[in-house]
Amino acid sequence: TLHPMQQAFIDEQVPQCGWCMSGQIMTAAAYVENNPGASEDDIVTAMGNNYCRCGCYVRIKRAVLKAAGEMDA
Repeated sequence: TLHPMQQAFIDEQVPQCGWCMSGQIMTAAAYVENNPGASEDDIVTAMGNNYCRCGCYVRIKRAVLKAAGEMDA
């Protein structure tokens, strides 16, 4: 069974080259787990030190928000 964050990254078709995915997923999962109900701005700030060479930030944000909603439920 996949973690909700992993599934959201798949559902939103986030991975492109894969260079940053493990760091993106781990950072997002830990942040959302420790900050339930975080706002979109909070999540964007928390993810700010994770760089994506392909520029998939919009899809990453969508995936994190989707998983956050599922993890918060």
